[in-house]
Amino acid sequence: MGCCGKKTGANDGEDVEMKETSKWGKPNSFDPSFNGPIKNRSCTDIPCCILFVLYVLGMVALGIAAYTMGNPYKLLNSVDSYGNICGYDTGFVDKPKLVFFDLTECINPTALSTQLFSYSCPTKQICRPSCPDINALGYNVNASQMVCDYDVNPTGLTILEKMELIKQKKCAPYYLKSTDVLNRCVPTIVNNQLGNLLETNQATGQNITAKQVEDGSLMVQAMLNLQNLGQKVIQDVQESWYAILGGLGIAMVASFIYILVMRWIAGLLVWITTYAVLTLLGFGIYYCWTTYTKLRDGATYDSSISMIGGLDSYTNSKETWYYLTIILGVILGILVLILLALRKRIQIAIALIKESSRAITNIVFTLFFPFIPWILQLILFGWFVSVLVFLVTSGATVYKNVDGNGTTGSTCSTPGIVTQTGVSSNITCQYINFADNDHVFRMQVYHLFGWFWIMNFIIALGQCVLAGAFASYYWAFDKKNDIPTFPVAASFYRTLRYHTGSLAFGSLIIAIVQLIRAALEYLDHKLRGQPGQQSEIAKYLMKCLKCCFWCLEKFLKFLNKNAYIEIAVYGKNFCVSAKNAFFLLMRNILRVVVIDKVTDFLLFIGQLSITLGVGVGAFYWFERQKNLNYYLAPVFIIVIGSYVIASAFFNVYNMAIDTVFLCFLEDLERNDGSDTKPYYMSKRLKKIMGKKNKKNSDEEED
Repeated sequence: MGCCGKKTGANDGEDVEMKETSKWGKPNSFDPSFNGPIKNRSCTDIPCCILFVLYVLGMVALGIAAYTMGNPYKLLNSVDSYGNICGYDTGFVDKPKLVFFDLTECINPTALSTQLFSYSCPTKQICRPSCPDINALGYNVNASQMVCDYDVNPTGLTILEKMELIKQKKCAPYYLKSTDVLNRCVPTIVNNQLGNLLETNQATGQNITAKQVEDGSLMVQAMLNLQNLGQKVIQDVQESWYAILGGLGIAMVASFIYILVMRWIAGLLVWITTYAVLTLLGFGIYYCWTTYTKLRDGATYDSSISMIGGLDSYTNSKETWYYLTIILGVILGILVLILLALRKRIQIAIALIKESSRAITNIVFTLFFPFIPWILQLILFGWFVSVLVFLVTSGATVYKNVDGNGTTGSTCSTPGIVTQTGVSSNITCQYINFADNDHVFRMQVYHLFGWFWIMNFIIALGQCVLAGAFASYYWAFDKKNDIPTFPVAASFYRTLRYHTGSLAFGSLIIAIVQLIRAALEYLDHKLRGQPGQQSEIAKYLMKCLKCCFWCLEKFLKFLNKNAYIEIAVYGKNFCVSAKNAFFLLMRNILRVVVIDKVTDFLLFIGQLSITLGVGVGAFYWFERQKNLNYYLAPVFIIVIGSYVIASAFFNVYNMAIDTVFLCFLEDLERNDGSDTKPYYMSKRLKKIMGKKNKKNSDEEED
């Protein structure tokens, strides 16, 4: 493993805060040869790099095996009760539609609520060339229109013989005019006359009322409406695709402009919002106190809120307003004290945000570089889903006994066999799903972990490349002449050439935590499906574990991001970089907290402003378009797309702020403003910190 750069030594000129936190390591010492990301570096974390490459090769081999074993048509096409794939298997190519014998048997609210994922409709399902186009009883149609088992030939049968086949559940008891929804025939119209006929039907051994048939139709009518809605939305998108692209383009331009002007408006936004909060708290204190004095003098509080939820006893109580005055006063006092104590650090945060805006505008390509990791993530996601589909469908067909309530029982081997245990309870052996054996399950776990690992690696690659580019900007003493010609390309080369192993190491840690979280979710889902298997203590422990690992993942992502910044600048391995970044942040913990919160606030305001602004503009634009079925559909797409675009731009901005912040802390520790150790920070930052370079002529202007 390569480890470049000199070890840090003691610092002889740092502020009180850093001296008091010496337990978090020694401040970085001055290095005369350091002026930005080091050029001479060696490969880091080579064993992890080799492990990562081998795992990726294993993912490729797994994908090839999945493609040979699986069959996606098992999911894309419908499957009948015998496990035949309609429209695909031999002998069923010309029968792509799945017809249900009796949809009223699927109506079981109790089973649906208790067995949402394991529920199976007990009615028989058969592949047919087309869906029924008539409303009639099963024995009252000709032989070509009857839906029966594959081994039944109804040609030439009498009505009594047809009724006997229906009683034996070898033919459908009735037919409803149906339409094709995902290759499944679902009723579209319920005819009252048909309902009247079915009320007295005894052919199936039970009474079928019009209400039951109507319930069965309503249950699937929502699917039809959803399908129609989807078709109309697609038409609207086709009609307005140019306007949608225009809206997304506006969101991109607005994001860039917002980042550009942050060098001027960052402080204004922070202080205006701060004063607005203090003003609102002050008004709240005044209002609560005046209300208290009125009630104390015998007046009655009159407000519509007192009529909501029986709040009269509280709103008319002077104690309520007295305590509210105290609570708001305490909050206001705490906020004022915090602002007074952290005023300087808030000014530092604003200055760093402005400096980050300058860094982005000097290296504009950093705003577009995230599209490269984004495309890689899309390719990885497509690969993950396609391989997973083949893995899921690689198992053998599973048949189980299903009773009249849709409850699955033991496995069986001969589909279609009916065991009659009563008039209303028949057990039928029918197709349920495709089995997952232990071997396939292990492959799925391997595939899932590989997706976590590679996805986090791509994210780490983007962060490290951007960090190297922004560090090149900060450590350029003359921002006009010392910045490299192609800082993003140079950083990209250094990262892939020397630090693939370190990125793989950091992403491996995150992937392990994510796999543990996925395992907890899987275990929790399994326990929930078995009533009585999960006690209250077990539920509490499960929630605690989920919360702990969620917090751990968030912390590790924060630490990894700063470790990648150190790697991009100094070229050391992951562990050393993570330790140095952690100690550096802990030596400046108050600054870290303030910078983080101020940054989160400004980025949230920016994303919200751009998303709402573009969304409102899109609403007024598409509202006037009369050729659209649902004008809100393209508006919704533009709002979602604008948020995604703004997030992509502001993630770059956030990375710039984090990089500039770490470089700023290093600058404070390494340099003292002398001729040999000048500060690299901006003039405004030096003014806030009370620092200055002795050679004032070398200082850059804001």
